[in-house]
Amino acid sequence: MWLYTNGMVPEWSCDDRTDRQLAAGICADCPVRLPCLELELRTAGLFTLGVWGALSEEDRRALYPVWLARRENREGGEQE
Repeated sequence: MWLYTNGMVPEWSCDDRTDRQLAAGICADCPVRLPCLELELRTAGLFTLGVWGALSEEDRRALYPVWLARRENREGGEQE
């Protein structure tokens, strides 16, 4: 959304990059990239879809167990 509100139109036509590569380029300088990823991990977990925080579904599904374990350790126990 930032791209359009600032008058910058993304150059996607005839682009051979994957969705992951496109998202990484768009999200690279986003100031809310990590909070975006955190929100998706908290709300969707393993049922994640799309691209969030410049990571693909596959990347986030691999990250989720690690993120969850760190969160549980940081908060001192199991989450309900």
